[in-house]
Amino acid sequence: MAEGETTPETADQFALRMVNTVSSGFVSLGIAVGARTGLIAQLAEADSPETAVQIAEKANMKERYVREWLAVMATARIVDYDKEQRTYFLPKHRVGVLVPDGAMGSMGNWSDFVRQSAMVTNDVADCFKNDGPKGVPYSAYPDFHGWMGNIKEHEHKSLVSKFLPTIPGLAEALESGIRVLDAGCGRGIATLTLAQHFPKSTFVGTDFSEEVIQWAREESNKRGLANVTFQVHDLVKMPADWSDSFDYVLVWDVIHDQADPETVLREIFRMVKPGGRFSMVDIRGHSELADNMGNPAAPLLYGVSLFHCMTVSLYFGGKGLGTLWGQELAAQMLQEAGFTDVKALDIPHSPVEIHFLCNKP
Repeated sequence: MAEGETTPETADQFALRMVNTVSSGFVSLGIAVGARTGLIAQLAEADSPETAVQIAEKANMKERYVREWLAVMATARIVDYDKEQRTYFLPKHRVGVLVPDGAMGSMGNWSDFVRQSAMVTNDVADCFKNDGPKGVPYSAYPDFHGWMGNIKEHEHKSLVSKFLPTIPGLAEALESGIRVLDAGCGRGIATLTLAQHFPKSTFVGTDFSEEVIQWAREESNKRGLANVTFQVHDLVKMPADWSDSFDYVLVWDVIHDQADPETVLREIFRMVKPGGRFSMVDIRGHSELADNMGNPAAPLLYGVSLFHCMTVSLYFGGKGLGTLWGQELAAQMLQEAGFTDVKALDIPHSPVEIHFLCNKP
């Protein structure tokens, strides 16, 4: 063989790789069960190894189910197992990866999305047929808003301390008092966080889902926030009198899901004041598949796209950009919408996302 060439993969090697892949799918579902039942959180609090009986008794659960779940976790090398003592232990260095504590939630959260994706597998498969449905509606994902809200609860803990400092002068402007729009806000976690920190500024959060807007309104009332309102609007047709009315507009992981992203970006451009700024946070990646081949998270992100982001867009007859539409296409579309000085910035607390900061002339 020539220098630099690798040995061709054998059928047996590929088969083993596929066994590992399918096994990982069941491990993901197991992690989702552990997160949902509280077993992972319970193991995370344990200071010493425990038997399956002890773990089950503490959790008030059936020992047989707990023991089989622990077997999945142990053979996946997530939980350590002592053969002599028949005890299980979750090492502390693994806790932060499994338990929600940082950017984009945790592997517990993402494994729960695998569970939700499994629920719509047949629906997505039907969409492949030429005479099948265009896509899958949001209503097919009964837990999606709660899942996304949980992700944002943890991600936006560092919104003020780490994200805002990457935008020169914005924190000072918020302290003085400006008007801010969080478009496609979901449960409004970012809006609520900013409104609480900057009482002199006024905030508007919008989403097309009545359910999430109602949740955000109730949460705002609980927190006693007088400087924030939440309204139901479709991003392709925002209120006519909002032209040139916001000093700062934010969208977070929203644009790639849109049926008509070009119109949405033009609407956002219309609403930003001349001289104002727009932050578009989206998934870090490239528009060309080959450029994502070295990204270890690429199968996860393309999978999320196939089972949710792309198909919900196509359901509405949309473009179906997909999760990894890529920063090259994103920058192009922002410029075509009218934005200038488009900068692609890192997000210190979120390595899988990228921040496009733009100006309106």
